[in-house]
Amino acid sequence: MEEASARMSWFDEGQGLTHLSEYFQRMESWQQAIADGVITPEEIREQAQRVIGLLKEVEPLVGETERRTITETLYEMAVLGAMQTSAVSASLRTAAKGET
Repeated sequence: MEEASARMSWFDEGQGLTHLSEYFQRMESWQQAIADGVITPEEIREQAQRVIGLLKEVEPLVGETERRTITETLYEMAVLGAMQTSAVSASLRTAAKGET
C-alpha cells in the first residue's frame, strides 16, 4: 500500500463511518480489477493471495492481545462485507422482479 505523508485515520468519528471505501478506491489492485468493468475469479484469487501475504507479514509483529483484536476486527469486517453484498443482491432481485 502506498505510504501516506501523514497518518490517516481509519474512520470518521463525526459520522461514525470508516474511510475504507475511500482508501480502497484509490488502491492499484482495485483500479486494475475494475478497469475492464468485470471482476474475474482469477482477480479475486489474486486479491485473496495479497491479503494472505499481508496477514503473514503482520501476524508475527503483534502480541496475542493485539492479534485477538485484529482477528475480531477482520471477522467483523467480513460480516459487514457479507451483509452489504446480501443487501445489494436483495435489492437487485427486487428491482428485477419489478421489471417483469
